[in-house]
Amino acid sequence: MLSVASVKRKIRSIKNIRQITRAMMLVSAAKMKKAETAILSARPYARSMEQILSSVAMRAEKDTHPLLTFRDVQQQLVVIVTSQRGLCGGFNASITKNTLNFLMQQTIPTAIICIGQKGMLYFKHMDWKMVSNHPMPDKITYEGCEKIAKEIIELYLSHRFDRVYVSYNEFKSVFQQCPTIKQFMPIEPMAASSIDGTHPSSRFITDYLYEPSVNSVVEQLLSQDIAIQIQRILLESAAAEHSARMVAMESATKSAGEMIDALSLSYNRARQAGITKEITEIVGAAEALAG
Repeated sequence: MLSVASVKRKIRSIKNIRQITRAMMLVSAAKMKKAETAILSARPYARSMEQILSSVAMRAEKDTHPLLTFRDVQQQLVVIVTSQRGLCGGFNASITKNTLNFLMQQTIPTAIICIGQKGMLYFKHMDWKMVSNHPMPDKITYEGCEKIAKEIIELYLSHRFDRVYVSYNEFKSVFQQCPTIKQFMPIEPMAASSIDGTHPSSRFITDYLYEPSVNSVVEQLLSQDIAIQIQRILLESAAAEHSARMVAMESATKSAGEMIDALSLSYNRARQAGITKEITEIVGAAEALAG
């Protein structure tokens, strides 16, 4: 059995850890609430932009823009979004495992770009070429996402890669994050039946009127849309990360409390055993003196 002093030290140590995990839980809860508000505000605009570009891709001529043109895939790229820091439960493990399974199934040479330190540390010693890595920003802005978008667009337009995927955790709720891999480039055209939910033959579909020209409008829309989609994905990942960390720290705080209760019981037993031993020794000594 552990000594009273060692059990007391363990209790004091775990109480300190519980204070830290509880503080981290409260901070993550506040950040998660802000991130959840941000992603719920960003989703409608980002999805509308995505639908517009998909609709344009369906209507546009084959060679309107390279980002709308499908070509033979010789090389492909996967952009992996993870967190910058740990202590968020299985958040990063779910992304890296899902991405690794996807990479191992590919028969085409594939390279990666990592956004977030955890993904970079996981994949840097593996066989897949890492084109670049970016830190996951604490504050996600359009300007920062635009730089990442420009890099990906340049890699695609230079024909270094013929298809781009993105792997991230989509925020569903506080207790649910969904690992997602989706095609990012080229932009997939919308099915005609998806425009208004009706069968394509039941409604005549008209084209847009472009001013000054279809190429200039599509060029501007595409660059903006890709940056906006990157921003939405990072916001999704940030909300999922903070919720995962909040849940993990809540679980750690609860476990620390249970350990303190168990150690307190051990401490009381050890203390009681020590008192009983001292009483026995005193009674024994008294009897020996009396005898």
